Amino acid sequence: MSRAFNERGPRLSRRLLLGGGATLVGLPFLESLLPRSARAQAQVAPVRLVYIFLPNGLDMGTFRPAVSGPTYELPPMLAGLTPLKPHFSVVTGLENLNANPDGPGDHAAGVSGFLTCAKANKSETDIRLGVSADQLAAQKFGKLTRLPSMELGIDGGGGTGNCDSGYSCAYARNIAWADGSTPLPKIVEPQQAFDQLFQGYDPNASEAEAKKRMAYEKSVLDSVIADVSDLKPKLGTTDAHKLDQYLTSVRELEKRLLDMGSGVVCTPGQPPPNKDNLDYQGHARAMLDLIALSFACDATRIATLMFGNAVSARTHPFLGINAGHHDISHHGQDPALVAQLAKIGAWEMDQLAYLLTKLNGLTDSVDGKTVLYNSAVFCSSDISDGDRHNHDDMPIVLGGHAGGAFTPGQHIAYPRGQGATREKVSNLLVSMLEAAGVAGAQLGDSTGPLTDL
Repeated sequence: MSRAFNERGPRLSRRLLLGGGATLVGLPFLESLLPRSARAQAQVAPVRLVYIFLPNGLDMGTFRPAVSGPTYELPPMLAGLTPLKPHFSVVTGLENLNANPDGPGDHAAGVSGFLTCAKANKSETDIRLGVSADQLAAQKFGKLTRLPSMELGIDGGGGTGNCDSGYSCAYARNIAWADGSTPLPKIVEPQQAFDQLFQGYDPNASEAEAKKRMAYEKSVLDSVIADVSDLKPKLGTTDAHKLDQYLTSVRELEKRLLDMGSGVVCTPGQPPPNKDNLDYQGHARAMLDLIALSFACDATRIATLMFGNAVSARTHPFLGINAGHHDISHHGQDPALVAQLAKIGAWEMDQLAYLLTKLNGLTDSVDGKTVLYNSAVFCSSDISDGDRHNHDDMPIVLGGHAGGAFTPGQHIAYPRGQGATREKVSNLLVSMLEAAGVAGAQLGDSTGPLTDL
């Protein structure tokens, strides 16, 4: 058994790690293991950051609430979020003008500007952009966790070539950027992401051990059973229950990944390699579960998830929709296509609801709040309306309370329309960074944090 100790300002953070062979299992915060002196200290919980990308825009007619303020009613697309209404805000009217392309290429420019709010240099080889919001956070406090950040996705693909009207595929397939020329590739295989969370100190040994585990249908938990048995008598009733819940969730996800099979890699416009697109639902849920697990054991505090790449042509037969998503988004006001686009958006919002529910069910033992309370979750797209390809009036759901910095439960409608003084997406992202402790951040065209979130 090994323990990792970190200090962050006035807060004393303790992370317990159980190690066995090539397995490293991080455990949730367990107050029972703190010295009495540490328990008595006033502690501030860390703010976790999640950024979720949805391709091809949304149907604003079913996304936008009719009125602003806390008394708004949820529009049809957000119906699945109803039980969570006090824990998120709908934000409309923000613009991301640096996502406007030079000529055609709105999708690649929008993806690359999603978290950088910087203008991409239109080229297949001369990559110039900017650092993304998640990586500004990783530079600040990523060293406090085993993984500085976690980049996840559903669709794979390399970063070379032309993916949208002369824009490099690096722009179209990545939202996390370490700097202006270095995208951070995402993990699209759930098993690979799972192994990243629960691996030992030797990555090569970990890979071999993972293959051996899958071959014999063994669990990562098998190698730490003795450590768990030694640990349990040291825990109070609440911590013991928390440990059991956490280990059960690890094992349940592990079983689901085994059922899905290894090597679940999706390519743009193609269904997953298993039977049909029904597996897309399981793939998405697995990635969301991985984010929740990574926060539960404090493996990382920063996560990004792409539900698709630029110009995603994915079909959704489980929704009764067999046409490609991108084609549908160019609806030309056809009522049938608009209805399909709205249905896809509602399903995507249901997945967001799933993640927020998971985070709301996790208790942050640092302060007794929920992990959702101590998180900020940004969910949006590369464009607003797929038919217009516009980058103003972006559809945004902002989940979590950011440790008390945000007041969710409202529709925040910024001025829009001709002649309106527009507010920026970059300033919302800076507000999230400020809440997480990244003071004075400059992101793309940002001018400062927003004050009404």
